[in-house]
Amino acid sequence: MVINMDGKQSELKIIAAASGIGAPDQRCALGPEAVMAALGRQGEIVVPSSTGGRAALDAFVAQLANAADALLNDEQRIAILSGDHSCAIGSWRGVSRAVDGPLGLIWVDAHMDAHTPESSPSGFWHGMPVAALLGQGSLSCGGAVIRPENLCLLGVRSYEDPEAELLQQLGVRVMSMDEVNCLGVEAAMLEALTIAKTGTAGYGLSIDLDGLDPADAPGVGSPVVGGIRAAELLPVLAGLASDTQFRALEVAEFNPVNDVEQRTLQLVLQMLSQISGAAYESDH
Repeated sequence: MVINMDGKQSELKIIAAASGIGAPDQRCALGPEAVMAALGRQGEIVVPSSTGGRAALDAFVAQLANAADALLNDEQRIAILSGDHSCAIGSWRGVSRAVDGPLGLIWVDAHMDAHTPESSPSGFWHGMPVAALLGQGSLSCGGAVIRPENLCLLGVRSYEDPEAELLQQLGVRVMSMDEVNCLGVEAAMLEALTIAKTGTAGYGLSIDLDGLDPADAPGVGSPVVGGIRAAELLPVLAGLASDTQFRALEVAEFNPVNDVEQRTLQLVLQMLSQISGAAYESDH
C-alpha cells in the first residue's frame, strides 16, 4: 500500500484491537495484525489479557477506550482495526471522551448488534455493542456513549426480534439493506451523516465487514448475502476525508483465515486510504 498526500508521505494513526473473545470464531483476532503487517507498520496493538470471561472483556474494552482517547487527543482523525465487534464498546467510549461534546455514529453491519446479555440467544458479546453504547444492558460499562438520535444503522439484514424492539423503542434509525438498495448507498449515507452530525461535536463510522457483500469481503466470520458493494461504499468514504467532524473509522470482524485471494485485506487497505485522503496502490 502506498499512501501519499500532496506528494508527501501521510500517516493515519491506527490502533489494532486484536481481540476475538466476543465471537464464536476467535480467528478475527488475527485480522488487525494482518492489516498492520500489510501496511508495514507496528502501530499500537491492544490485546485482551486472557482468552475469555467477562472480566477479560471489561479489562480489554477499558484499555482500548483509554488508547483511543489518548490517540485522538493528539490527532484530527484515527482508525481502529477491531477483531470482533464487541471491541466497539471500548473504541467508541474512548472516542467519545476525546470529542468535545456529543458523538454521532454510523454503524454499517449486516446485524443490529443490539442484544443485551439478557436478550441474546447465543450469549456472544459481538452481538451486543450497539445496545451497550446506548447504555442498555450490563455491558454498558458506565452509561450511554451515543444518543439514540445520533446513531444510524446501515445495511441490516439479519437480526432477532428483541434487538429490533429495543432500537425501535429508543428511536434509532435503522436502514435495512432493502432500503439502502432502494435509496442508493450515497443517499443512504447522506441521511446517516445528517443523523450523526446534527447536534454533535464529531462523529465516527464503524464498519463490520459483514455489512458488505461477501463477494467483496469474504474474510468474515458471519457472512450474509446481499450486502453493500465495495464499489459503492469506497467513494462515499473518500468524501469523508475532508470533513473535520469525522473523527474515527473502525473496521471490524476481518478474519484473514476466511479471506479469498486477499480480497478482504485489500478492501480494508482501500478503506484506510480513502479516509486518509490518500492515493492507494495495490501490489496485487
